[in-house]
Amino acid sequence: MDLKDLLAITGKPGLYKTVGQNKSSLIVESLTDGKKTPVYSANKISALEDISVYTYEEDIPLKKVFALIAEKESGGKAITA
Repeated sequence: MDLKDLLAITGKPGLYKTVGQNKSSLIVESLTDGKKTPVYSANKISALEDISVYTYEEDIPLKKVFALIAEKESGGKAITA
Protein backbone atom coordinates (compact mmCIF):
# COMPACT_ATOMS: atom_id res chain seq x y z
CA MET A 1 0.00 0.00 0.00
CA ASP A 2 1.37 3.40 -0.98
CA LEU A 3 1.31 6.40 1.38
CA LYS A 4 -0.92 8.35 -1.02
CA ASP A 5 -3.67 5.79 -0.31
CA LEU A 6 -3.47 6.28 3.47
CA LEU A 7 -5.38 9.17 5.02
CA ALA A 8 -5.38 10.93 8.38
CA ILE A 9 -8.68 12.66 9.15
CA THR A 10 -8.93 15.44 11.73
CA GLY A 11 -11.24 14.46 14.59
CA LYS A 12 -11.16 10.73 13.79
CA PRO A 13 -8.73 8.28 15.39
CA GLY A 14 -6.44 6.05 13.33
CA LEU A 15 -5.71 5.86 9.63
CA TYR A 16 -8.06 5.30 6.71
CA LYS A 17 -7.92 4.24 3.08
CA THR A 18 -10.13 5.52 0.28
CA VAL A 19 -12.65 2.98 -1.05
CA GLY A 20 -15.02 5.18 -3.04
CA GLN A 21 -16.61 8.52 -3.66
CA ASN A 22 -20.12 9.89 -4.13
CA LYS A 23 -21.54 13.34 -4.91
CA SER A 24 -20.92 14.95 -1.54
CA SER A 25 -18.42 12.77 0.30
CA LEU A 26 -15.44 10.46 0.17
CA ILE A 27 -15.98 6.89 1.40
CA VAL A 28 -13.12 5.68 3.60
CA GLU A 29 -12.38 2.43 5.44
CA SER A 30 -10.71 2.36 8.85
CA LEU A 31 -7.49 0.33 8.97
CA THR A 32 -8.15 -0.63 12.60
CA ASP A 33 -11.69 -2.01 12.49
CA GLY A 34 -12.57 -2.09 8.76
CA LYS A 35 -15.66 0.11 9.14
CA LYS A 36 -16.60 2.18 6.13
CA THR A 37 -17.75 5.75 6.72
CA PRO A 38 -18.37 8.88 4.62
CA VAL A 39 -16.11 11.90 5.09
CA TYR A 40 -17.39 15.29 4.00
CA SER A 41 -15.58 18.39 2.78
CA ALA A 42 -15.88 19.95 6.27
CA ASN A 43 -13.30 17.42 7.55
CA LYS A 44 -9.60 18.10 7.06
CA ILE A 45 -8.09 15.13 5.23
CA SER A 46 -4.33 14.62 4.85
CA ALA A 47 -2.68 11.94 2.74
CA LEU A 48 0.39 10.55 4.52
CA GLU A 49 2.33 11.19 1.31
CA ASP A 50 1.83 14.96 1.87
CA ILE A 51 3.11 14.95 5.47
CA SER A 52 6.67 16.10 6.22
CA VAL A 53 8.75 16.19 9.38
CA TYR A 54 10.38 19.53 10.07
CA THR A 55 14.05 19.33 11.10
CA TYR A 56 16.74 21.93 11.75
CA GLU A 57 18.03 21.81 8.18
CA GLU A 58 15.11 20.76 5.96
CA ASP A 59 11.68 19.21 5.69
CA ILE A 60 11.83 15.43 5.31
CA PRO A 61 8.88 13.62 3.68
CA LEU A 62 7.32 10.92 5.86
CA LYS A 63 8.17 8.30 3.24
CA LYS A 64 11.87 9.12 3.62
CA VAL A 65 11.58 9.04 7.43
CA PHE A 66 10.16 5.51 7.22
CA ALA A 67 12.93 4.51 4.78
CA LEU A 68 15.60 5.86 7.17
CA ILE A 69 14.06 3.93 10.09
CA ALA A 70 14.00 0.73 8.00
CA GLU A 71 17.64 1.30 7.02
CA LYS A 72 18.67 1.89 10.65
CA GLU A 73 16.88 -1.24 11.81
CA SER A 74 18.24 -3.29 8.85
CA GLY A 75 14.71 -3.94 7.61
CA GLY A 76 13.71 -5.53 10.92
CA LYS A 77 11.11 -4.58 13.44
CA ALA A 78 11.39 -1.00 14.73
CA ILE A 79 11.47 -0.22 18.43
CA THR A 80 8.21 0.55 20.19
CA ALA A 81 7.38 3.84 21.83
